[in-house]
Amino acid sequence: MDQLRQAPVHDCFLPYARHPGLLGVLEGMQAEPGDNRPLAQWAEQVHVSERTLARRMQALGLSYTAVLDAARHQAALHALAQADRPLGEISQSLGFAEPSVFNRAFRRWTGC
Repeated sequence: MDQLRQAPVHDCFLPYARHPGLLGVLEGMQAEPGDNRPLAQWAEQVHVSERTLARRMQALGLSYTAVLDAARHQAALHALAQADRPLGEISQSLGFAEPSVFNRAFRRWTGC
């Protein structure tokens, strides 16, 4: 318990990945949730096949779309807390083509 109290707190929704390539992808998706890069490009960046990267995500109980969706959800909540940003700007920064698409996603995430 003493070690847990001393451990740093991270604002992260994703589990820790031991594989450095997968960890880099997860951190990259969280840092830039508006990046619409397909899984194949992420895999190329970390020098593994797309299938290998997908399997590593599945081993953590995640899919590429679920990770991207969760990253966008978290970023949307942070962005909406800043009342000075227009909704169109927020939706575009999160990779949504139109504010209406963002609205539907937000309704799915929150139920309102």
